[in-house]
Amino acid sequence: MKRLFFVASLLIITGVFVASNIYTFIPLYQNIADSLHISVEQAVIGGSIFSFSYACGLLFFGPLSEKIGRKTVILLGLILAFFFTGLVGFSFDEKSLYLFRSLQGFALGSFPPVAFAYIFDAFPLRHRTLVLALINCGFLFAGILGQLISSSITYFYGWEHVFYCFAIIYLFLFICGLFFLPTVPVAKQATTSLFQDLFIIMKNPSLIICYLITFSVLLTFISFYDGISQYLYENYSIDQQIIFKIRALGLVGASFSLLTGKLVRLFGDRRTLLMGLFLVVLSLSSLLFIRTPGIIAFMSIPFIAAISLLYPALISIIGKLGEHARGSAISVYSFTLMTGGSLGALLASALDFPILIVSLIGLFTFSIAVSVRLKL
Repeated sequence: MKRLFFVASLLIITGVFVASNIYTFIPLYQNIADSLHISVEQAVIGGSIFSFSYACGLLFFGPLSEKIGRKTVILLGLILAFFFTGLVGFSFDEKSLYLFRSLQGFALGSFPPVAFAYIFDAFPLRHRTLVLALINCGFLFAGILGQLISSSITYFYGWEHVFYCFAIIYLFLFICGLFFLPTVPVAKQATTSLFQDLFIIMKNPSLIICYLITFSVLLTFISFYDGISQYLYENYSIDQQIIFKIRALGLVGASFSLLTGKLVRLFGDRRTLLMGLFLVVLSLSSLLFIRTPGIIAFMSIPFIAAISLLYPALISIIGKLGEHARGSAISVYSFTLMTGGSLGALLASALDFPILIVSLIGLFTFSIAVSVRLKL
């Protein structure tokens, strides 16, 4: 039991520092642009390239872990992340920034799908949902922590040291994983290719429903927070520091994910999923009528609680439905999640905040309707 606790802690910490690098670029755009003598827009492209490469890594490493083992892929990803993250700090022009950032994103994409599949293979059922919930909770906190770390290190030392620091962290996590992560045999060794697994997955209507819901989750999370940032700045002249605190307040709701395991045991996977979907709709619906800064800050707590409930519920369902192609099924989940997330900022910038809220409510109402057809 003690060893499982340590393994869970190591996976959670690794997840936090992997996900943090999705957000480290956000406070650094101007610093990188000035240092490399490029425009802020060109620096922003570096973030988009990372997201695309990260999504490709999510899709690639899950099926690979079915063939060479979960622990091997986790360790391979961490040692590659050590090298490529350090290289980002050595970027000397626009092209090198894009190259190193894309390599970093691809390497870090190795962790989420493989770690989730590893949890299914290594942990007993009664602990599995809690560990999944804690890792996803860590992913949510990474959205704040990644920006806080990068802005703090840049203030004292310079933006390059952000990536040197993360490279050292990944090396340390690699060493810890090498010695302390147990080698767990894959439940059923894969004998099919990724394309065959994808064909099997796409023939399962319940998995398709799960992916439709998955697409909306990170899209809604990112578009909601980008939307409130623009809305509060334009309508109330609230500066970014206060908006950052409002976003941090919402993360109080992430602690709700700790109840996921108990809810699943009491109500089952599908009903727990429906509870999360209904809670998203209710928390967003309140903003149709009152949109003061105080109400937005307060209602972001149940909103994040609902999102943090949906992540482990979806992974639990997909992991069970995926069966022998679990690694591939969770890779498609991770890829779908990131694809939706990449569209979130575009949606927030294209729509006025009230229209954005109505659109997100409609999206989750559709998710509720299709989730009723889930067969477990």
